[in-house]
Amino acid sequence: MNLTKFSLKRPVTTLLVVLALAVFGISSLLGLRLELMPDMDMPVMMVMTIYPGADPESVEELVSSEIEGKVGALSGVDSVTTYSQENSSMVLLQYDYSVDTNDAYLDLRAALDSVERSLPDDCQSPIVMKMDINSMPSMMYSLSTTDGSDVLSLANDEIVPELKAVSSVASVEVSGGRENYIQVKLDEEAMNQYGLTMSSIAQYIATTDFTVPIGSLEQGTQSISAISTADVTTVEDLREIPLFTATGSLIHLSDVADVQWSQKEPDSISRYNGEETLTVSVTKNQSASTLGVVRDVRKTMERLQKEHPGLVATASYDASDMILLAVKSVGSTLLMGVILSMLVLFIFFGDWKASLIVGSAMPISLLVTVIVMAVAGFSLNIITLGALVIAIGMMVDSSSVVLESCFRAKDKKPGFREAAEIGTRGVAGSIVASTITTVVVYLPLCIQTGLTGQIFGQLGYTIIIAMLASLISALTLVPLFFCIFKPQEKKERKLNGFLDKVKGKYDRLERKLLHKKKLSVLVAVVLLIGSFGLVALMKVELMPAMDEGTISVAAAFRSGTKAEEVDKKMQEIEAMVAAHEDVDSYTLTSSKGSGKISVNLKEDRRMSSQEVADEWLEETKDMTGVQLDITVSSQMSTMMLTSSGGSVTLASTNLDDLKEAVSALQEKAWNIPGVLNVSSDAGEGSTQIRVVIDPLDAMAHGMTPIQAAGGLYSMISGTEAMTITSNGEEYSVMLEYPEGTYTKASSLLDASVGGVPLSEMATLQYTDSQQTVMKQNGKYTTTITASCVSEDTDAVDAALDKLVADTKLPDSVEQTKDTMDEMMTETFTAIGKAIAAAVFLVFLVMAMQFESPKYSLMVMLSIPFSLIGSFGLLFLSGQSLTMISMMGIMMLVGIVVNNGILYVDGVHALMNEEGLGLEDALIESGKTRLRPILITTLTTVISMIPMSLGLGTGTEMMQSMGIIIIGGLTASTILILLLMPVFYLMAYGNKKEKGPKKPRKWRLRKHGAAETEVNA
Repeated sequence: MNLTKFSLKRPVTTLLVVLALAVFGISSLLGLRLELMPDMDMPVMMVMTIYPGADPESVEELVSSEIEGKVGALSGVDSVTTYSQENSSMVLLQYDYSVDTNDAYLDLRAALDSVERSLPDDCQSPIVMKMDINSMPSMMYSLSTTDGSDVLSLANDEIVPELKAVSSVASVEVSGGRENYIQVKLDEEAMNQYGLTMSSIAQYIATTDFTVPIGSLEQGTQSISAISTADVTTVEDLREIPLFTATGSLIHLSDVADVQWSQKEPDSISRYNGEETLTVSVTKNQSASTLGVVRDVRKTMERLQKEHPGLVATASYDASDMILLAVKSVGSTLLMGVILSMLVLFIFFGDWKASLIVGSAMPISLLVTVIVMAVAGFSLNIITLGALVIAIGMMVDSSSVVLESCFRAKDKKPGFREAAEIGTRGVAGSIVASTITTVVVYLPLCIQTGLTGQIFGQLGYTIIIAMLASLISALTLVPLFFCIFKPQEKKERKLNGFLDKVKGKYDRLERKLLHKKKLSVLVAVVLLIGSFGLVALMKVELMPAMDEGTISVAAAFRSGTKAEEVDKKMQEIEAMVAAHEDVDSYTLTSSKGSGKISVNLKEDRRMSSQEVADEWLEETKDMTGVQLDITVSSQMSTMMLTSSGGSVTLASTNLDDLKEAVSALQEKAWNIPGVLNVSSDAGEGSTQIRVVIDPLDAMAHGMTPIQAAGGLYSMISGTEAMTITSNGEEYSVMLEYPEGTYTKASSLLDASVGGVPLSEMATLQYTDSQQTVMKQNGKYTTTITASCVSEDTDAVDAALDKLVADTKLPDSVEQTKDTMDEMMTETFTAIGKAIAAAVFLVFLVMAMQFESPKYSLMVMLSIPFSLIGSFGLLFLSGQSLTMISMMGIMMLVGIVVNNGILYVDGVHALMNEEGLGLEDALIESGKTRLRPILITTLTTVISMIPMSLGLGTGTEMMQSMGIIIIGGLTASTILILLLMPVFYLMAYGNKKEKGPKKPRKWRLRKHGAAETEVNA
């Protein structure tokens, strides 16, 4: 109350403070980073190890298992997952969220240093990487040239260094393009004639390019350092390189080889909208603003385009577009919530000045919140903006209650200042209690760890700050503006007449219900049970899908499929994508064994992203030779591990048993209705050739087995003899045999290694191997995915589970939860604990408020019964039950009890101050509290409507939360007015006391007296 007196006594000071808050608030708002989601620090480390030439099973046995055994026992490690593929091993370590990742890195590095001695000799040192959920590219450019210049050289030599020089850029990656090199195509017949080998020719070439210091020479009075050098700078120089034959004759390289410019077989092929291009991906630093990075990168690319007129650079992906669109949409929802709340107040009070008084308090509260957000280092994202949208409706509660109380006091007191002071004092205790009740609900959310805390911690802090700011605004600005603007309530409005009729009908209905207590409670309990039954019919998922207008088409081929062959197949899919009317642009990348198309849809598209993805799944269901995964992609999808269908995960300690089970289930899964494709994350089995070199036979020909293998590698893959610099660019000189000479398995044994046929010292073995061997916490795992359209996902998922249950699997094989199921269970459990903690804290606050735990429990009955409306409306809207909707249930805990507090306080006041009997007090309290309850309920509900409708881009994520709050608050308001009197009568109907045994006198006397006076 001192705050109210101060603001009324020092209006100039108060207004200057408001001006300062507005200035600093706007400044903070302009300085906040704009992001799509809050920064998330995932406690995950990855250990990458390269083992050249090894098959997946050898990698798993010799590398992955060794590392897993050593690092799995480290402190804080929650789970260990290994991925063993051809030539490489990746070990993924998931830590507890309480672990300091910097300390964890040092422990992991020390463990790897000790295990490195037990790894194979030709295995490279393990590399540790920290997973960063924010490491998606912020921007991607498609590059080409119109003047015929080498775009790859331009990108590597100028564009990449310039982009890396931008302070906010963390990394720049280049994909696509064809690298120029000098090909030395060897003539094997001529080489045999002159007694030369690939190895000897490479040595001759290497001796022609050198720089050797030879010491110091004296010239006059100076001592000058001297070097000896020989340079090869052109193709002509290479052709004239001298070679000595086995007989000592001198020939030139051109006598045994064709030397010419060529292009290397590409590691990847990139196209943008059908035109072959080079793709440059730019990733920002974790602390940098996405919008700032995009702005700096755009400036750099514009400058480079001016310097190189032939360069064509097109932004194929820009993360800032989605961020700006989402922030704009949520911002519009926020503004709409403010306007609708003011409109509700106008309907009740009939005076625009009254609406503006409450409306002016809201932006001040928001600006205070923004200042604190800036100090705390929060970004402006859909979570924090969503928190402000949620807070808007609750901000209005305190201000509207104060304003109504001031109007009521004005009816008794002629002076606006006295009415403002008395009216505010009369409800100060009530709004402080309700604000505290709301604030304590969000405290568990603020201290949450895990994924829930990472995403929603900022939401909790933002709402708490906003609620406290709105409380201060209600106690200071509302009474001050009431004195300044002198609003006049129009009592003769039709709404008041309507409310009077409702009160009359409420009186008659409630008296009937009070005499049918058991039936009333039975009906309410049946509705509650029925609402929980609806949950079983809903789809449950971790996060709601966000339609960002992007689709990912990922294609997996047999291991080792060449990039050119992959690209041929991808062209069929590309044609399908390009022909769709809703496609705006797309980027295609084909690489060895895999391909990907990233599609951007038009803003004014006819179909949703999911509908387009479903259509393409149907069109490609008969495509053979490739496994397709067509999913709606977004910045959240990397974290949520989305897939285009149902899935089941199997685990076993025996890899052969697991392969057998997976093969059997994959074959049966094709018969499930709605399934379009069946695949596993182990990939298709691939055939591998093992060249087994006999050590004794190799030694008999003067070679060690490793020398023979090295010579064979050079023959098949070529060998780099030297590099030359031409026109300022550095190029490789590669010795190669003509294409097809030694690349066919049928002719491999005829190859001559060091002048000796391979057949004299080696044999060939054919083996089958899966592309990826996975282990999780010591067990081999494989996930089988049955692709289908989105509407069939639940049915296919259930059918897969039934298929596993009905199939006789090897004893060692069992069904287990996949990563998504484990994440969902962990997250829902954490939210459930937070809800339980919130309920307990609300109970404590209300028990202290009423000085009676029994009264507190009675008011809290509004919480479970509010779920009737929440689950019912969620079911009718067709939304899924997600962690977002669970957060909405948590928020209801603090919101719905406020009306219960308001009602019970009224009962106490009427019984203790006016001496009414229990039944009359129960009914009269409902009638007198009807108007303030409707105001607070409608302002919250109507401000949530834009969010619940999912209007605009990026608002889909918070949509189910709005639906939960609207349904729950609406149901609880009706049930409080109808059922709370029944519960009250059942609890105290046979007792003589008129209220709590030990009421807090200061609160009931002040609040009760003021309320009696105000509501008379």
